[in-house]
Amino acid sequence: MKTKVTKITNTGLRVAIMLLTFVFVYKQVFVKHDAQQWHAIWQSIKLGKAAYFLLIIISVLLIFNILTESFKWKFLIAKLEKVKLNQAISAVLSGMAVSMFLPNRVGDYLGRVFVLQKASHVKGILATLIGSLSQIIATLIIGLFGLMFFLPKVITFDSQYYYWLYAGFWIAFVVFSFVVLLLYFQVGLLKMIVTALFSKMKQQIIDYAEVFSLYTVKDLIILLFYSVLRYIIYSTQFYLMLRVFGINTALPAAFMLISVIYLLMTLIPTITITELGIRGSVSAGVFGLYFEQTGVWNAEMAFQVIAASSALWLLNLVIPSLLGALLTFRLKFFRRNIDDV
Repeated sequence: MKTKVTKITNTGLRVAIMLLTFVFVYKQVFVKHDAQQWHAIWQSIKLGKAAYFLLIIISVLLIFNILTESFKWKFLIAKLEKVKLNQAISAVLSGMAVSMFLPNRVGDYLGRVFVLQKASHVKGILATLIGSLSQIIATLIIGLFGLMFFLPKVITFDSQYYYWLYAGFWIAFVVFSFVVLLLYFQVGLLKMIVTALFSKMKQQIIDYAEVFSLYTVKDLIILLFYSVLRYIIYSTQFYLMLRVFGINTALPAAFMLISVIYLLMTLIPTITITELGIRGSVSAGVFGLYFEQTGVWNAEMAFQVIAASSALWLLNLVIPSLLGALLTFRLKFFRRNIDDV
């Protein structure tokens, strides 16, 4: 009887996730942004062989993006359970599907761990958290580095006071980066913190915290490498998508602006499904600040930036999430052992 209830519950959750993902995507793509808007975005593409070639490269980079994250998660979760690459890919896509309707990509943690057959789901979530931490650190440090070059482009440092203020920003950036990396490579401290906070609670919670002590400095460097590689991949996608829509900014300037955009997107709490509007606004705001100084910013250029951001969102998040929603039918949300919660 218990097994039958478990099967029914698993099936119910699979159907619910699939329906929620498809409904949320439909509302975002076809209700909040109707078909005419997407048609206008498509029409604004500078059609030609070059544009189609760039779109092909962007699509190939999407595959590399997903593969890089899958290899990263496979390496990360190997401390708990060995998973095959196809399982890791399924986990990443399922996590993206669940993230479509949960705040701040919480679904990335919840959706992935149900691929695990033997390891504790809780420990899997904590391990996945370490991987997400490495991605956030890469985004923050690269973004702040880009911000240091962005500020002089939009603020005039024409007095000694502003000069010293800018120098102070650089010092703060270096100190912040050093502290963040130092704490990251001491991730085992999280075990001590959890143990101290829950010292009076049952031993199982303390056992879960053991996950944080499984990763060596070498492991954390490898995870950071995967995170930086992913950052380069999706930043390159953004740059190429801008080219598709006719924004021919020089490569160094484009990557500087893109790094600031991703920095702001990381700092703004969102639900993934609402990110389209936020991404467009942030992208247009950052590019607007930069190009207003040169006098070339106009409504058409703003639309091109928003269109590029929207198209990349559609490709990188919506399509993989829909595929991930279908893959949730392979997941088991409840198992029979107690440690599976």
